[in-house]
Amino acid sequence: MSQAKQGIWVIVEAPAQFAGSHSAGGNAQERYQELLTPGRQLAAQLGQPLTVVVLGGSGSDAASDAVASSFYQYGADHVVAVRHDCLNEFQPQAYARALSECIDSKNPAVVLFAATAFAKDYAPRVSIRSKAGLITNVNEIAYENGALIGTKACMAESLLAKISVAAGQTQMAVIRGRMYEKPTPDTARSGAVETWSVNLNAEMSRTKLVQIQQPENTGRKKLEEAEVIVSGGRGLKEAANFNLVEALANALGASVGASRAVVDAGWRPHSEQVGQTGKTVSPKLYVALGISGAIQHLVGMRTSKTIIAINRDADAPIFTVADFGIVGDVFEIAPLLTQALKEQNLVLTA
Repeated sequence: MSQAKQGIWVIVEAPAQFAGSHSAGGNAQERYQELLTPGRQLAAQLGQPLTVVVLGGSGSDAASDAVASSFYQYGADHVVAVRHDCLNEFQPQAYARALSECIDSKNPAVVLFAATAFAKDYAPRVSIRSKAGLITNVNEIAYENGALIGTKACMAESLLAKISVAAGQTQMAVIRGRMYEKPTPDTARSGAVETWSVNLNAEMSRTKLVQIQQPENTGRKKLEEAEVIVSGGRGLKEAANFNLVEALANALGASVGASRAVVDAGWRPHSEQVGQTGKTVSPKLYVALGISGAIQHLVGMRTSKTIIAINRDADAPIFTVADFGIVGDVFEIAPLLTQALKEQNLVLTA
């Protein structure tokens, strides 16, 4: 008789070469902290413990242990570090084998991933190796009658579908960022970081890391972390006119975003793209300049707390989600808004 599945896991990727940017270090912790909200909900519903599993290199120091143990403050019942030399760099085969070994040994009921570039690569591999059910790119999850149910967008983001993973197998989901509010930390909660060992060797990886290219440092926060974003669209007509977006962003202390049409035209880098094939953001303030609001763009920013849209087309879809809309010429209105902000010396925190 097979062992009963027990425990809710939240997975954190922490390869050494991305420390402080893509891993558990720095502000990027937030994408994993958010997962403890649905994780705690499932743990309470099923009466099972919530464990944070940190995958990373064998080298450890006080700082990395402090980052791992900080997840206790956000609701973890246990924090585990899976360490091995083969996990120093992100190699999908190694990460998949390491996590699969842990799943096969510990038999968790549910495993949750943040929708990082890492997880999108190796989570399906884990699903196959451990014969687990997986739902990807999920907006929210629920648990009903033994099934894990994920709600996700489909049909070019125009419809929402519910997909379930039946009972009897480890149930896994990759959850998009900014779908849940991160828990309020409780500094009174603390605990030790347990270490799990895994059996890996360098020959398991079929890829070789050749080079790491970091994005240009603009001095602005990454879109996923920004609290204020100013985005531009095709209504700006040409790349040179993106200076209107830059000027307003500077006046607000904001980060800069762009629609897919702008990125496809080569006006802005893909790292600034908001939408279905770009970044999902949920800032306190989102300002859209010359963006019509195709459904693929709206799905990436509609959870923003306040949305302001400026577009000359009164029927533009962006106005269906905007809290405040201005129908008019962005080339006239944006500079006036920027000037007014400068005169009031009002700068928000991005």
